[in-house]
Parts: sequence; C-alpha cells; structure tokens
Amino acid sequence: MDDLIYKLKAVRLSGMTQKLNIRIQEATANELSYLDFLNNLIEDELTVRKDRLLNRRLKQAQFPYLKTMDEFDFAFNPSINKQQLKKLAPAAFVAHQQNILMIGPPGVGKTHLAVALGIEAIHKGFSVSYRSIFDIATEIVKNQINLMDTLLKPPLLIIDELGMKQLTHTAN
Repeated sequence: MDDLIYKLKAVRLSGMTQKLNIRIQEATANELSYLDFLNNLIEDELTVRKDRLLNRRLKQAQFPYLKTMDEFDFAFNPSINKQQLKKLAPAAFVAHQQNILMIGPPGVGKTHLAVALGIEAIHKGFSVSYRSIFDIATEIVKNQINLMDTLLKPPLLIIDELGMKQLTHTAN
C-alpha cells in the first residue's frame, strides 16, 4: 500500500492518495467493480484539482473580501435591479467581452456586487483581477513594468473606487 501511495504522489495524483483508503473500504463494503472503484478515485482527483484551481484563482484575484450574490441584502437598497444582476451572475458578459459600470454613492454595495460577480466568473472558469484605482495609481508611480500585463491578462478586470476620491498629483 505504501508503494502505491508513493507512486500516486510521484505522478502528482494527491487527490487519489488522500481518498485511497476510503475508496478501498467503500469498494470492499459495496462490492464495487474495478471500473467503479477507479472511476471514484479519478472523480476524487478531479475534485481536488478543481478545488485547488478555484482557490488559486480566488487568491490571485486579490479581492478585499469574499462575498457572494446570495449574501447581498437587496432590501437594503431597493433601487438595485436584482433581476439584472442575477442575469450578470452567470458571467456571460465576460465571455462576450462586455463591460459593466456600477455607479452610485459610497455604501450602496458596489464593491460587494463587483466581488460577487468576480467570484461567479471564477466559478465559471475565468481568471479575475480586482484592483482599487488607488492601487493601480501606486503601481504606476512605482513604474512596475509588468503592470499592463498584470491588468490585461485576466478576462475580467474589476477596478474599484474609481472617482471616489481625488488621486494624488503624482498619480494624475
């Protein structure tokens, strides 16, 4: 058994390694065929890989917090069109390379909704980058040469706090 686990790790099948003992017990208890046993192990591996990719993309997005559409209180601001936002949630606008501009005073939930749409896009398989306009300005001032690549690489770029405060004179 240790030799098999070593080999699974050697070919980077850690999802299978994690669930191997459970799947062996399951196969024995339920008299699963070899094919069903192998299929279950492969499903475990795919699930682990999908979860890792999701977590990596969430981390790379650099969201200020993780909030979903379900957590948004639409009763707080009834002027927000819930149906229109629900249509955006499947991230078709990203696939069609369309833009969204959210305008409103501070504290109405624009950041929450932008993050929620970004998380939905990640769940649909897109890479996302979240940046405050102030962070972008700071990066420009520091002359980061890869800034444009960083900003333009993901299919969805969320720029927050645009127009909220005056940028410093060095960032203008």
